[in-house]
Amino acid sequence: MPFHSRAEKAAQDIFAALAAQPDPAVSDKVTAIIESVMAVTYQDGAERCKTAARDCCSEDKDLAHKIAAEIERQNIALIANLSSLR
Repeated sequence: MPFHSRAEKAAQDIFAALAAQPDPAVSDKVTAIIESVMAVTYQDGAERCKTAARDCCSEDKDLAHKIAAEIERQNIALIANLSSLR
């Protein structure tokens, strides 16, 4: 499920928990905030994964580099995808 869909679902759940019916502009702003938090959280997780790959594969630098590079490629693709949503 794309970030945007997850963010919309989270916003709907928040408004349901608050028993609120926001206008579409407010709902869009909340969805954008949730998307931003998800993107930053993903980037932090990707950095931790790359660090873990380098640490765990310290004996095999080539393997660690390949794993870190693949994580970076996936991260760049996701960020490009998210940027196009705005």
